[in-house]
Amino acid sequence: MAIDLSKVEPLGSKSVLLEQALRRHRAQNQAEEFNSIDMEDMVSPDFEWLKDDKVAIQSLVKQMDASIGQLAKQMHDLEAVSEKSRDKVEKEQQLLFKQIRTLNSLLKKQVDIFAAVERQMSDIEIKNNNLIPQVGIGLISGLMSAVTILATAPWLSVLIENLRG
Repeated sequence: MAIDLSKVEPLGSKSVLLEQALRRHRAQNQAEEFNSIDMEDMVSPDFEWLKDDKVAIQSLVKQMDASIGQLAKQMHDLEAVSEKSRDKVEKEQQLLFKQIRTLNSLLKKQVDIFAAVERQMSDIEIKNNNLIPQVGIGLISGLMSAVTILATAPWLSVLIENLRG
């Protein structure tokens, strides 16, 4: 074991100098021994749990990415369906409004026609006050002809004969 005296103070006593040299030599030897210790003699740390956790985290991240992708696709599909239904509702509303406008115009035309017919009837009543007696005479003559036709009908005479006999 060689002692390095180059770093020892030369002005001290021999015993002090030797002691300093030995201390320094021990410190160097301890550092060298620590560096030269065989790593195989040490207990190897178990990092398998860290690898397992890393794999678990990676699979969790993949699952989350897939879930987010599915969610984004579903949102896109939902937006597309919503847009289609919105367009369909708008078209149906437009058709309904057209139908309502058509019905309103038809009702207005009917009201106009009824008003015109009412005016014409009032004009006819004013011009022809004798219209009602003529209608009455026509009704009475029509009823009389109907009774005559029924009375002269061949099936009625057969019925009357069967009732007598």
